[in-house]
Formats: sequence, structure tokens, C-alpha cells
Amino acid sequence: MAKVVTVMNMKGGVGKTTVTMHLAGVLGRWHAYGSKPTKVLAIDYDPQFNLSQALLPAKDYFALEKQNKTVLSVLVEDESDLDPFKIQVPGNLKPPSVGSLSTPIFNGSKKGGGLDLIASTLDLMYVALGEANLNVKPIEERFTKFIEEARSLYDIILIDCHPAGSIFTQTSLRHSDHVVIPVVPQRYSVRGIGLMMEFIGAKSVGKQPATPHILFNNVPRIGVSSEEATIRADKKFAAHCMTNTLKKFKAFTEPEAGKNFVWSSGKAYSTEALNNLVRVSRELFTRIGG
Repeated sequence: MAKVVTVMNMKGGVGKTTVTMHLAGVLGRWHAYGSKPTKVLAIDYDPQFNLSQALLPAKDYFALEKQNKTVLSVLVEDESDLDPFKIQVPGNLKPPSVGSLSTPIFNGSKKGGGLDLIASTLDLMYVALGEANLNVKPIEERFTKFIEEARSLYDIILIDCHPAGSIFTQTSLRHSDHVVIPVVPQRYSVRGIGLMMEFIGAKSVGKQPATPHILFNNVPRIGVSSEEATIRADKKFAAHCMTNTLKKFKAFTEPEAGKNFVWSSGKAYSTEALNNLVRVSRELFTRIGG
């Protein structure tokens, strides 16, 4: 059964999509961390659909959107007449199958593994805007059933989640075993982490809260900033801080339309960036019990 990991921070500009795409890619491409290849499903659960744009060529993405092969189809039945202030409540509580919506990004080794994607769409915003006017339980039930099927098909599910409090964060956290909190060490980071910890607990009613993992992102390649040192020294956060950090490499910002990832790039420092990414992914794999 797959471990479900949401990548989320209520604060914007921390690189959550960058973190999601790189962890999903490296975990699905290599299997040196476990006894078998790792099959990964990445779910783009953000109306901005940045993860989808990074992993898919534009032509392929728009073809999927035209066929309604996006995460929106998990939540609602009919996408033909969306109203931002009065979205329909689905009558059918059974979502489409995972296989009917997932798109292969790449295969892993000859022994298996690989990465699939559930793309997102800007139309997902209609759900976020309209949710105050509807009973969201049918939507939650559809998402629950979809994740339950996905757990049986994959080893790890990574969800790139909408940063604001919404039905997306609610459904994602309720079905997550772990939460990766990307943090760029800067002013007010401590407060942001504290709010995330409270939010995780509040959205885990009736179940064990997801385990948080604080991942420092876009940090200097040499040395430790005072902000990072302060967070690591805080007793509330210390145990949740990952030892490895994602360093500031331009190579991490270049992927677009399925190209220019560090594992296939020949540009300067791409090898160093890949080694950094592998160390982070290996630690996360161990932390989540992969």
C-alpha cells in the first residue's frame, strides 16, 4: 500500500512544486533506497497547475485537459457548465478509475518503477470558489475512493497541494501519512511553520495526524543561515527537520514541459544538483518508511 505524502506550506514562494516534481522524479527513476523499484504517482492538486506544466509538453497537457483527464474529474462529474459560485454536487459517488486519469511520465528501470501524473487544471478553481455554497461530503467521498485505489497501485503518492486553506488542503491532509513542508529560511519562516503544524493537526480529525517533515529549500551551498539555525534549535521543530537540504542550484528551476531535469541535463552543476537531490530523497524515503 502506498504512502501518501502531501507537499504543502501555507506560505507561498517556498518552492513546493519544485520540491514535488524533483522528489517524484528521482524516487520513480531510481530504486537504490529499497528492495524493489518505486512506482510513484504525482497528483497536481493546485489550480495553478505548475506541476503539470513542468512535467508535460504543452500539446500533451492541453490534450489531457480537453479529454477531462485531470484531477477535477475526481471531484465532480460534469465539467461542461462550471459556475464559480454554484458548482454542482456530484450525484455519483464513484470517481473515475486511477488508470483512466493517470498519464505516464517515464518508466523506471527495467525492473519496474516509474512516475505517473494526475494533471490539474485552472478550472479546479471553480471548486475552491464555490465550495462555501455546497455540501462537500460527496466530493470528499469521491476523493477518498480515488486515493484508496491509488494506494493499491503505487508505492508512493506525492500530492502538490494548493497553498491556501480549501477543500483541496482538507481532503489531501485527511488522506496523507506524511507532509513535507518546504521552507525557505527567511524572516517569518518560524511563524509559518508553526501555523502549518497547527493546520495539520486541525485537519486530521478522528485520525493520527500526518507526520511533518521540514525540508529547507533553496539554501546556500555552503554554511547555514541564521534563520535555518534558529528553526533547527527550536524544540517544537527540531525533530521534524530533515538533515539534508535542497541547495540553491539554478538547475532545480529549469524544468519545463518535461525537459531540463537534473537527471538528464548536461548543464553546469547539474550533477552536483542531482547528487544533492538523491541525498534528500533517500532521507525522505527512510523517514516515511519506504
